Amino acid sequence: MTNSLGKYPLAFIKKHKTIFAIIIIALIASFFRLWQISQLPGGLFPDEAANGIDVNSILQGDRSPFFERGNGREGLFFYLLAISVEFFGRGPWQHHIVSAIAGIAEVIVLFFLARRMFGFKTAALASFFMAVSAWHIVLSRTAFRAIMIPLFTTLTFYYIVRFIQSRADRQKIYSAILAGAFFALGFYTYIAYRMMPVILGFLLLALLYAKYKNFPQMRGYIYSWKKYLACFAVAFAIFISPLAHYFWTHPGSFVGRSGQVSVFTASLNHGDLIGTILTVAEKTALSFFTEGDLNWRHNVSGMPFLPPAISIFFLAGLIYALWRSAKYIYYKTDFRDGKYLILIFWFFAMLVPELMTAEGIPHGLRLVGAIPAVFIFPAIILAKIIKCAHNKFKNDSIAANLLAFALAFYIALIFTGAYNAYFINYANSPEAYYAYRSDLTAVGNYLNARNNKAKTYLSLDAFSEQTILYFTTLTNNPYQLVLPEKSYEVRLAPGDQIIFTQSTLFDIAKFKQYHPEARLAFEEKNKFGEIIMEVYEE
Repeated sequence: MTNSLGKYPLAFIKKHKTIFAIIIIALIASFFRLWQISQLPGGLFPDEAANGIDVNSILQGDRSPFFERGNGREGLFFYLLAISVEFFGRGPWQHHIVSAIAGIAEVIVLFFLARRMFGFKTAALASFFMAVSAWHIVLSRTAFRAIMIPLFTTLTFYYIVRFIQSRADRQKIYSAILAGAFFALGFYTYIAYRMMPVILGFLLLALLYAKYKNFPQMRGYIYSWKKYLACFAVAFAIFISPLAHYFWTHPGSFVGRSGQVSVFTASLNHGDLIGTILTVAEKTALSFFTEGDLNWRHNVSGMPFLPPAISIFFLAGLIYALWRSAKYIYYKTDFRDGKYLILIFWFFAMLVPELMTAEGIPHGLRLVGAIPAVFIFPAIILAKIIKCAHNKFKNDSIAANLLAFALAFYIALIFTGAYNAYFINYANSPEAYYAYRSDLTAVGNYLNARNNKAKTYLSLDAFSEQTILYFTTLTNNPYQLVLPEKSYEVRLAPGDQIIFTQSTLFDIAKFKQYHPEARLAFEEKNKFGEIIMEVYEE
């Protein structure tokens, strides 16, 4: 009796393993993306705050699908931010929680896609790897709209795969409609998403070529899909129409910043285009194994995008997927090989936004579209290893227990590595806090509390002022901006104050030379003991 009762929970868990896996992975993803969200990261970088200024426009009635600030920005993320701001007010965590929720959703959706393509074990491992990825955790806690790309690429591929695998006509119709809708919505996220039409176009040609190998047969097969293609096209047209109309009436906004950071820009390639492309490619390849993005807003500075315990399986999975894709195309095998082609096109096409730029390489934000595929590759290999080991040792209880222990140890090692990377190393880095301009949060709070525009000066550059403009929206920006290099020219009357931020503390020395009578009225330090704000008055 005891034995049967002891087995029952295990049998119940096995029977409902998908539900349990989703719950556990969602909890892990939520922990890494939501814990201490109000303190970490503690500031709102000016580019994040620029989104908030557009949120102000939305809350005042602007319903544009695209916003021109900062070389142009797609608007979907801003509307989600507007919901958070409307309910919770303005501040860093009100923005970061939106990207965090998007990151959690991406982990969960990846599970469903990977399970449909490669089975339960691969899905559980891929989504776990993504849930504890320090690279994805940082991006999920940074309020940049690019974090939305993995969500819509994964959803699009999920419904495309569901369409291919479905036999029932109704399921094919629903899948085609949803694939078209999510494909269109992705264009409202970030410019790198524009690689998706290229991916889908080449993928369709490759799948048809592998299946039929000649144009007349391809044409006949496509014709048999006309109903489903029409459903896809109609859904796509409906959801893309607001953005398409905007770009039709504002053609100059379509290119955005991409031309400014291109490898073809002479100031960046220094006359050596081929050498620049090769250097970018080398740094991008090594970023998964040795040194990743140095920018704290894109990554734990300098850490490879994949820890060694995953990167070795990633490389093996990438090579294996290339082999299976070639096998599919040249030997006309079934979709069991064709699904690897999706991963290959997905991964390499989403490297293009980085490979075609020459600024800040490696650049974790430009590579964001490749993230889901990146974590499926190692999961495929590890799942195969686990399956082979289980089949070999299933009748040997000692070996089976050792295998289970080794897997648990491996998972714990990756989990603790991610925890240490973000909540220990990242959280205790003054550079990480400054990367988000956490000092400006304190300055914004001080200005709102003082609320005296006529007698308050702020020494700050115009780019950084975006954060202050946003934080002081409700108090009507109660300060007068002074460029740091001109701060010494300010003439303070009794009761006037001038505020210096962490980035303008250097200018205090010259200010004191011209204002020897000025006294320090207020000073604030961060948790590292660094001065982040000084206020002077006469």
